[in-house]
Amino acid sequence: MLYFAKGRIRGLFAFGCLHADLEDAFGVSVACSLLTVWMKLSGMKSYSRRCISMDEAKMELSNRDVYTELAERWCGSTYMWLDYVPPGGALQKVLREIFSEAEAEALKAVPLSPVPLHYLPLQEIADAGALPLEQLEAILDGLVARGLVFAGTAAGNKKGYALIKNGYGFSQVFYWKGEKNELTHRLVDLESDGDYRKARMGLYKSEADKTKAYRYIPLSASLDPRWQSVYPTETIERIIQKARKYALVHCTCRVIYELRKGESCGHPTDVCIKLDELAESVINGGLGREISRDEALAVIRKAVAHGLVHFTDNAEEGIKHICNCCGCACWSVGAIRKRLIPRDMLMAVYYMRQVVAEECSGCAACVVACPVNAVTMADGVSRVDMDWCIGCGVCAPCCPNGAVKIVENDKPPAFAKNLQELYTRLDSERRERLGGEKQ
Repeated sequence: MLYFAKGRIRGLFAFGCLHADLEDAFGVSVACSLLTVWMKLSGMKSYSRRCISMDEAKMELSNRDVYTELAERWCGSTYMWLDYVPPGGALQKVLREIFSEAEAEALKAVPLSPVPLHYLPLQEIADAGALPLEQLEAILDGLVARGLVFAGTAAGNKKGYALIKNGYGFSQVFYWKGEKNELTHRLVDLESDGDYRKARMGLYKSEADKTKAYRYIPLSASLDPRWQSVYPTETIERIIQKARKYALVHCTCRVIYELRKGESCGHPTDVCIKLDELAESVINGGLGREISRDEALAVIRKAVAHGLVHFTDNAEEGIKHICNCCGCACWSVGAIRKRLIPRDMLMAVYYMRQVVAEECSGCAACVVACPVNAVTMADGVSRVDMDWCIGCGVCAPCCPNGAVKIVENDKPPAFAKNLQELYTRLDSERRERLGGEKQ
């Protein structure tokens, strides 16, 4: 009996045989319990939520193709796309929509890195696969032209390529242009699958004491001016001023909202800024347009006027994202607003709101302004739910009496010095959670 055959495909066959034997010996319930342990040990995350029969295992084996192999690779132990391959095949369908079989085969060989925009030289990618160098280069350059792979400078000043990954192109590249066409409608339908969405959020969600990929930055008008010299990375304007290149794209979340609902949530979509290497990749891929520093600062003023929340990488240096989020459509602010995921399991929050009760007039302007519905009125004074406040500062400029204060979180989350440190830590924590798997 082939119980512990090595390899993903042989493992599926062994899995079906083992399930049948255990079910005959112990019954369905015990068989499922035993196999749950076996699946965790063998790394079969695709089946972590259900047991399958011998017939199902055989069917899975016959249905395997390059898109399933790519999905499993990109949703493995490396911090990349989704937390796991969702059952039902939605991810494979997404991959089939965007990559030809030849492209998928070429991408399977690209070495994985949890760090975004980690450009690998062509020769290193070729050495990891079986395609001739010229053929591989043609495929990768074609993907770069479509914005599905990022191009940049690798070590040794060589031409390099980087895979898109969650938060850095996947699946934002299809929506950054703001297009509403047959492809974007099909992708939105596929990505609306419940298992798919759960697998996506699972990559971001972690225990409160673990590293978070993103953080909120308070509106500069809400911060004590003295802090702006002590904490220069805590003002969105300073982040923009330190960058050298800027690209403007449409907000992925609000474009998806419009595709699903057929109407706008009322907030602008053209308020998402990419910086430096990510800006270059966006511009080269035709996914957005280059803007000046002054234009970027004007976008921030526009976002503030619309009551949007500043969202960026949870790092001190090397920041590449500035999103301006709303509670209507955006994946993080919206999830917190709806109380779907506890704030500290999803985002890094370094500031909180306080109210000077004797200065509060009870006008309730801050209640209306709060993007996550964390502010209420009680006895004529505004009160904030400290478990859900995201410290965005959107409410502070609304207060006519200056009763709202943004203060430092007395339990600040983990902070990274740069993207390399941030994503190395995220990857390490993911591997620890999955049991130290290697890929």
